[in-house]
Amino acid sequence: MNLEIITIGDELLLGHIVNTNAAWMGRELGEIGLSVRKVTTVGDDPKALLASFRQAWKENDVVIVTGGLGPTHDDISKAAVVKFFRKKLVLHKPTLTAVREWFTKLGYARMPEVNVGQAMVPEDFKPLRNERGTAPGLLYHQGRKTFIILAGVPTEMEYIMMTGVLPFLKKNYKKHLVVIKHHTLITSGIGESVLVEKIGDPATFLRKGTTLAFLPKPGAVRLRITSRGATARAADREIARVEKTLRARVGGSIFGVDDETLEAAIVKLLTERGKTLSTAESCTGGLIASKLTDVPRASAVFLGSMVAYNDRIKTELLGVKQSVLERDGAVSEETAKEMAEGALSALGTDFALGVSGIAGPDGGTAKKPVGTIWIALAERGAATTAKELQGDFGRHVNRERAAAAALDMLRKRLLR
Repeated sequence: MNLEIITIGDELLLGHIVNTNAAWMGRELGEIGLSVRKVTTVGDDPKALLASFRQAWKENDVVIVTGGLGPTHDDISKAAVVKFFRKKLVLHKPTLTAVREWFTKLGYARMPEVNVGQAMVPEDFKPLRNERGTAPGLLYHQGRKTFIILAGVPTEMEYIMMTGVLPFLKKNYKKHLVVIKHHTLITSGIGESVLVEKIGDPATFLRKGTTLAFLPKPGAVRLRITSRGATARAADREIARVEKTLRARVGGSIFGVDDETLEAAIVKLLTERGKTLSTAESCTGGLIASKLTDVPRASAVFLGSMVAYNDRIKTELLGVKQSVLERDGAVSEETAKEMAEGALSALGTDFALGVSGIAGPDGGTAKKPVGTIWIALAERGAATTAKELQGDFGRHVNRERAAAAALDMLRKRLLR
């Protein structure tokens, strides 16, 4: 079956509000075994709204609309529904009573008359009780097709979905429900294009009802496997089969699954090996330390950090030689190595990471453009190693990439 969500509001198109309703609804519908085919966002424009209703009703079995359902002038959804389905508005007395009780509960002496309109319901539409506000949901079922309209306020929409919409869909579309399972493998230290090359064409190993999505973010690519099956066991078996294929092709780049983080993986590896870590950070400004300290019980293995943003601090606290700064510059292999070695010595850890770079938006040169970052890993009793990152993706992403690359560098060393 086909299902579409329509979200309404100029504020969504202007970017003033993030469309969290569509994301929440998609997740909850997936939990009961229904896939959303399409999400459409429409502004507060009656003509555009009618056009979207017309198209959605033609193409889908279920249409769920959220937004524009209230007492103000820009709440146009109900009027559009009335016009589209050619229905008259009739007073629904139980809803009017519920709206009056809502205002009484809030301490009002009387209900504003404008809210009588909340109890006006299109003929043949079933009101869905809203215990979180005044606008009831509206449900119209014709043959095998259903049209539902909900308030746009998230708490109200979620309440009506959970108490009215989802139970109705589970009952009336039972034969269309499937088990939808998701499983995500998280990689680091490998670009999306290289990952695609290593995995090959997914069509050669994916079966009907199973998909693979590449979801990149700074320093990582998530591989989301989605399987639709008649039973949870069948979906789990298919996910396990695809995961085995992916691990065989890119196993060394996979550090976790689902909601695991790279920093949590590092803390776990350090704990298992009885090792400790410190950091010396310049362009990342303590970002690596912040990520590590987000992990519970990280204090057992992460002892501390020095944020050496100024060259004087690099010299005085980390022991970076002035001659190295003058000869090679603050952003160089030698400086990053001496920063890491300085942290290793000062904080007495088994490993130390040193990071120095040009995060931007300015500060770059022809030889060292913005996005040039050096990362060093110092280890007690071993030679210090370093690697260079290049590429300007904007200040925020440059810093995130540096932090992820540093942690991945340590991860690979700990796995040896």
